[in-house]
Amino acid sequence: MPTLFPMPASRCKLSISIALALASIGCATQDEVQDTALINPDIARIYFNSTEAQPDYVLHVWNDQTCDGYMGDNTDWKAGLEPSGQDPDYGVYWDLQIDPNAECVNFTPHRFNPDYQTSALKLRFSDNVNEGAKVGYVFKDTNRVFYTPSTTPPETAVSLKGANSHWISPSLILVPKNTTEAELVMSTTGGMSINERDNLIEGTATRLTLAPSSASAWQQDYPHLTDEFAAFEIKEGDSNTIANMIRGQIWLVSYADEEGARALSSVTRVQTAELLDSLYADEATKLEYGAVIDHESDTTTFRLWAPTAQQVKLIPFDEDLRALTPILMRRDNASGSWLAEYTELAHGDFYRYEVTLYHPETGRVETLQVTDPYSLSLSTNSQHSQVVDLDSSELKPAGWDELSSPVSQENPASFMIYETHVRDFSALDESTTDHYRGKYLAFTEGDSLPVTHLKSLSRRGATHLHLMPVFDFATVNEELTERADINESFRKLCQMNPNLIRHPKFGLYCDGGLSGEKVLEQFSREDSLEAPVVQELSRAISQNDSYNWGYDPYHYSTPEGSYATEANGMQRIVEFRKMIMAIKSDIKMNVVMDVVYNHTNESGMADKSVLDKIVPDYYHRLDPVTGEVEESTCCANTAPERQMMEKLITDSVVVWAKDYKVDAFRWDLMGHHPKSQILATLDAAKEVNPEVYFYGEGWDFGEVKSDSQFQQASQLNLYGTGIGTFSDRMRDAVRGGSPFDKEEQIRASQGFGNGAFVYPNELNKVDEAQAKHLADIVRLGMAGNLRDFSFTDSQDRTIKGSELEYNDEPAGYAKDAWEIINYVEKHDNQTLWDNHQYKAPFDADLNTRIRMHATSLATVMYGQNVVFHHMGSELLRSKSMERNSYDSGDWYNRVDFTKQSNNWNVGLPSADEDEQNWPLIENIYKNTEGKLDVSPRDIATMERYFKEMMEIRTSSPLFTLGDGREISQRIKFHNTGSNQLPGLIVMSIDDRAPFENLDPQRKRIVVVINARNDIQTIDQLNMSSFKPHRFHSQLGPFSLANGTEMVDDVAIVPPWSAVVFEER
Repeated sequence: MPTLFPMPASRCKLSISIALALASIGCATQDEVQDTALINPDIARIYFNSTEAQPDYVLHVWNDQTCDGYMGDNTDWKAGLEPSGQDPDYGVYWDLQIDPNAECVNFTPHRFNPDYQTSALKLRFSDNVNEGAKVGYVFKDTNRVFYTPSTTPPETAVSLKGANSHWISPSLILVPKNTTEAELVMSTTGGMSINERDNLIEGTATRLTLAPSSASAWQQDYPHLTDEFAAFEIKEGDSNTIANMIRGQIWLVSYADEEGARALSSVTRVQTAELLDSLYADEATKLEYGAVIDHESDTTTFRLWAPTAQQVKLIPFDEDLRALTPILMRRDNASGSWLAEYTELAHGDFYRYEVTLYHPETGRVETLQVTDPYSLSLSTNSQHSQVVDLDSSELKPAGWDELSSPVSQENPASFMIYETHVRDFSALDESTTDHYRGKYLAFTEGDSLPVTHLKSLSRRGATHLHLMPVFDFATVNEELTERADINESFRKLCQMNPNLIRHPKFGLYCDGGLSGEKVLEQFSREDSLEAPVVQELSRAISQNDSYNWGYDPYHYSTPEGSYATEANGMQRIVEFRKMIMAIKSDIKMNVVMDVVYNHTNESGMADKSVLDKIVPDYYHRLDPVTGEVEESTCCANTAPERQMMEKLITDSVVVWAKDYKVDAFRWDLMGHHPKSQILATLDAAKEVNPEVYFYGEGWDFGEVKSDSQFQQASQLNLYGTGIGTFSDRMRDAVRGGSPFDKEEQIRASQGFGNGAFVYPNELNKVDEAQAKHLADIVRLGMAGNLRDFSFTDSQDRTIKGSELEYNDEPAGYAKDAWEIINYVEKHDNQTLWDNHQYKAPFDADLNTRIRMHATSLATVMYGQNVVFHHMGSELLRSKSMERNSYDSGDWYNRVDFTKQSNNWNVGLPSADEDEQNWPLIENIYKNTEGKLDVSPRDIATMERYFKEMMEIRTSSPLFTLGDGREISQRIKFHNTGSNQLPGLIVMSIDDRAPFENLDPQRKRIVVVINARNDIQTIDQLNMSSFKPHRFHSQLGPFSLANGTEMVDDVAIVPPWSAVVFEER
């Protein structure tokens, strides 16, 4: 089809009456346009100008009762029409077959990555100024159709922009501050459009007049809106009118006076989440949701909260997942929920909901099938929810009801938490039964090497096993036949990913008999900066493997199916419970569950969106102006500040605490939650288990930073709540720098644990003052990072913890030690081993590096805090310098429980996160050649050091005081002030009168951490009555303290050591 505009419009003037195409010279005539195919009355053309070099948009086109001009079938939102072509000036275009007797065509240009779409638009044939041609021009971010050719949108054009208004109560709406006159307009069917020519909004069913309001109380609840918004009151409209309006398309239309005439000024969508809370939450929060079995009547009642839905049906499915006769659900007007009461569906039956509602993403009424957000069991890949009775005997392993927790949680400061990932634990372990590897059931094999290792840690004091995400997540295919892992044949991997066959190197192995693991092993021998093939192959494998950390929530209250031997249905519940039983009764640890309620994997109309298909724009936090879903967490942020999101979270946590006997919960990005919600959820969980413990990431960032929208559950705000937060203070001081450092800055920022100032690398960037400040942060961290702990800092000031500076924030912020999770390694960022290799001097030998590793861990192990370790840290675990291994597969995340390898230098890390660091890594390899080849003997040495520290910590309650007042009174630091020796910590813990005697065997304990490259004499206090801890003595030459001497009233400690002395 000929291009309508073969030359730029700027080359000649266009007649408004005909607006015809330009010919190769000058302007085209009307006759010339008549000759084009577009004059065919059966063709319409839509241009979309995004100014992008390679736009990848599709066109969603559909017919409805108001607009039925398209002659094709309605397109699927997930597909859409590909462009017919692209004009250099007017953008991509689509030529559509139309009914010449119709009035218009519905359409929406959109794309998926990154997500973008216009609102639902109409090409109105009668509005076209072209004589005979039906042509529309759409510009990105304008949300309207223009009919005059132009390369840029007219400056005066009014179009639908963003969602720049907030309906917060039945009588109050917040509008942009410059608004003088406005109204609300609504359509139950969608499809409203702007007719600027006639100064009106077309397609409306309801209008509500607004007037400025003097109300100000709202500013307390919505502080982030106070600067840009003003309150208007709704002058008319009863509760029924409002309830109907929120079930359709709603716009705020503003007007301005133009030369004495009332003219459209702006049009924006309306955010209604707060209104939904105002209208329904009081009643809705009292109800029980999901599939609820009534044993007396042997029926199941279903309830779904969907206040904006126009209709909801329950769709039952048979055992082959074929849909049965739908059941129309009844709307409860008081709560906004829909219910199907006393149905015949029973335990084991599958179902979905069919929800008909207006969806703002498409701008039209959609009928969507969706799973239950309260699902307790699912089919494979979470396509169908399943009715289950979690109290059914068939779902309980023998002894489940009698199962209790092996560790008291009365004093969380005594916790020693060990973080693990289900696949890391056993996926490549040959001592685990083949079909249990990487599964829940691997934890039940008491004689396997991984379980044996856990038992050995438990006997020495590890109290809790922290399970990285085990709820249903979206990023692993649960269909076993559609996955391939590196322990399987490389031939299968090639079948899964044909790109491997076409690769000039990888394709050579596709017909061989090697496993993926063996192929990676071969490539690791030739991996280099010039040919980083291992990470390339690992990335290709990751497209179809079983690996992901799982921080991609799909359904919050169902166990992940890929970790079960059968993903379809209830087997995942049984196997999850068997895992819990094994951890508690055999391994003898309590269970921590990693929960991720701050975001979902997807939102909107995306395949794996759930919440946003049921109540659009409610469960997710939106930008207050654009209405786009915030993604500061990584993905689609949720809005736990909303009452029904808080209820969903709380109900889910109660399920895990009650029905799965989870003892503690680690909250991902907890600072994105309101403090009030976390406390309310904790109260509900304590009704199940009075000793339940919460801890999480209290980071302060994103759109909620600095309490801008609500008081966050962030580090400083949780003072005195008993809720723990990970402390980045001591972590960064020990490791050096920041997790976000790159290139040379990584190596330049040495820390306390790898030689800052005292053993500088070739960059020598940390000076003496900085090193002393790092030591102060470590001291405070070992004293529980308390806000009110008093000590002498490196500037000779007697200060409190809150007065010590850390990145322009108070270093100390806790009331009690159980509010601090101290760690120097967890799943995020480089492992401790890899971190130290980035920073240690090239001439440091292997023994020194192992002792650096152990000394760093000692700051956590001997401190007053909740102890947190990442699995494998005690085995010198390496991820081959990977910074973010969330999808790096079993190759990079391997933990070898045969203890033969620590996985160092098995390939350059992934280009996604680390390509800019490759030259530095190569330089480290080059300058440490032969020094970093860790042997089984080296791993055994580190494991002994680790277990030695564990046993010492658990030998005395003085290490786990917990209470902030006790810590402040009993703990003193020596070698402080401006004259301190950098890299040396000397801490005493007093159990003498007048203090209550807590440890009958000891009067005092002194902890010495010598993070220096030389022997140190400890003369800061009289040591004549002290001896090295008995566990040091028992280990003799195998102790981290080996070489310690007592000479008169001083102690002499070796380089890179952590020594505990006791006065009996």
